[in-house]
Amino acid sequence: MKGLNIRLFVHDVNDAAVHRRAAMLAASGANVTTLGFVRDDVHRKPVGSATVVLGRTHNARFLHRIGAVLRQLRTIGRTETSAAAADLIIARNLEMLLLAVVAARRTGRRTPVVYECLDIHRLMLGGGLIARLLRALERQLAASCVGIITSSPAYVHNYFHDIARISLPAVLIENRVFGLDPVSASHPPSDAPPWVIAWNGAIRCAKSLAILNEVTMRAEGSIRLVIRGRVSYDQIPDFDPVVAANPWIEFHGAYRYPDDLDAIYDQVHFNWTIDMFWEGQNSTWALANRIYEGGRAGVVPIAQRSVETGQFYERLGIGLLLDDLTPPSVERAILSMRAEDYAALQRDAAAVPKGIWTMGEAECRQLSSELEALIPRKLSKV
Repeated sequence: MKGLNIRLFVHDVNDAAVHRRAAMLAASGANVTTLGFVRDDVHRKPVGSATVVLGRTHNARFLHRIGAVLRQLRTIGRTETSAAAADLIIARNLEMLLLAVVAARRTGRRTPVVYECLDIHRLMLGGGLIARLLRALERQLAASCVGIITSSPAYVHNYFHDIARISLPAVLIENRVFGLDPVSASHPPSDAPPWVIAWNGAIRCAKSLAILNEVTMRAEGSIRLVIRGRVSYDQIPDFDPVVAANPWIEFHGAYRYPDDLDAIYDQVHFNWTIDMFWEGQNSTWALANRIYEGGRAGVVPIAQRSVETGQFYERLGIGLLLDDLTPPSVERAILSMRAEDYAALQRDAAAVPKGIWTMGEAECRQLSSELEALIPRKLSKV
């Protein structure tokens, strides 16, 4: 059987997660063309994918992005954006789903579309007019889809079924590490305290920064925090002064995925996986990249027990799971730990099968099979 011809519609061609998805699909044997906007001056082509740039948009400017999408409606699906040769279209995020559905209709044969949704934006939730209109648009577009790709089972139950009222076959693609050997082991400092916590990835949770800032200050050097990733300054405007004023917090900026993963999860004791950015909504349901990055390295996670992340770790029987996230409680949970307590936590974390954390070519081929199963029989490749 030949590999699938896939058109991947994306919000940002330069996004590292988009590059990861394109590479996964290419590793499955698919012929991938990525179509989307860019948010930087430089266009970085996804590996293993042809690319069509639709224009430039800007982060956190929702109305501008919608305008850019609407301007594409007249020409999408024609000339270089044609999906006529595609077996399947994957649309990442709601605005790209609109373009994908139009492009599919212009093929004249209703090329099947899969809606990829890895985060539930706060605009989609609530009972206000905007949220209801967006969900209505999502339902209408989803009616033209053959399935959904998402990264957490909690999204399916809590959002798509209960809130959005969309019932489509779901393909679960967790944010497992792709592109690296599955064997990696961190080497935590043996002379704790100080206990070293890593906080990596999308740094957007002001509550986490406030908790960790107070915890490290209270511990007076017995707990240290090392931060690596991209900071959302619109969400944490005081990030730089807070870090500068705390001698026990280090910030090393953005890192390269997957090249830097071994280095950033080495020489730390704990992986901070708590995110309260969209508390009670997306953050409660998500299974973020840092879970799998730290898991591959065997780093002991710190998680909030009541959310999907905590329940994920509880099923695996690993991690320091917290019910109380007040700074005194977090400090006490860490500083009360004896060397033998930590050693047991570390052994449990390292014993989890690496396939939980990583994705290789075999898993990519399985993904291709799941996607092909969504294609109506009369359109299936032979």
